Amino acid sequence: MSLSQVLEVALGLALTYYLMSMVVSWMCQFVMTTFETRGRTLESVLRRIVGGKALGQLLSMPQIRSLAPVRYQDWRSLFSRNVQLVEKRVERIPVSNLLDAFFDLAKLDIAANSEELVELINKLPPSEGKTELLRLVNSGVSSVLELRAKMALWFEGLMQQASEMFAAMAKRYVVFFSLALTLLLGVDSIDLFRQLWATPDMRAIASVKAQAYIAQYGYDADTEPLLADLEQLTIHIGWSSVLKNAPSLERPDAFVRFWFLKLLGLLMTTIAVAQGAPFWYDLLRKMTSVKSPGSNPSRSEETASSEAATRAYG
Repeated sequence: MSLSQVLEVALGLALTYYLMSMVVSWMCQFVMTTFETRGRTLESVLRRIVGGKALGQLLSMPQIRSLAPVRYQDWRSLFSRNVQLVEKRVERIPVSNLLDAFFDLAKLDIAANSEELVELINKLPPSEGKTELLRLVNSGVSSVLELRAKMALWFEGLMQQASEMFAAMAKRYVVFFSLALTLLLGVDSIDLFRQLWATPDMRAIASVKAQAYIAQYGYDADTEPLLADLEQLTIHIGWSSVLKNAPSLERPDAFVRFWFLKLLGLLMTTIAVAQGAPFWYDLLRKMTSVKSPGSNPSRSEETASSEAATRAYG
């Protein structure tokens, strides 16, 4: 056993997890974009502010409607001669915009004193926003400017909650698609380790591919070569390997042990892939720099992981 052999096995594992993570990332991005997950998450928070009945009115306020992203109507628009673009759900709202829209909707800026403020607030539909406004007025806030400042702090907390809710939901998508892809390909980490350890050619391919991705592709790898490389690495360790190596029921001990290790290996792969492409890209970059000490990663490569994470969850 040599250090080079251990490093090549580690490169093969990391490259496989990286390629699978990239596929999972694309799947998650497609689903979340199609179903407007970020916008729906934000709307669930806005509903707390104004209530369900007034949500449509709040979203139609110009301060918020102007923030709506414009995208293709559907996938058919990509191939249509006449490009059809539509407004999608708002995904991000600065606190200043939300504050202006909310106060304009409630007409609170016209109040001259605390009595008028209470009268206008009481006209609002039941919501957490109405409750918070009444709490502030009853605690001694009498001017609109002071009320704006207090509500801005509350809105900042709600927008932070919306971001955290979306990140948690995105993580659920990542775990789900990591499991789905692992089961689809049948990539067993234990079997993958054994294959890499016992097959010098497979280790050499993985080592070359890993260095190529770090040097050329990074986070901008195209789908077609990525899937081809993933197939090349996993073709011998998928379900075809199970059909070839699974013991028969006539040997119950071997049968149970085989499937226990298989399920454990699938679980290990799912957990590894769910760590995300930025994690495995950074690890690959570090391992390839150890394997090729003469190569110095550029500054753009060193910051690629943080930029990708920002694009994914920002």
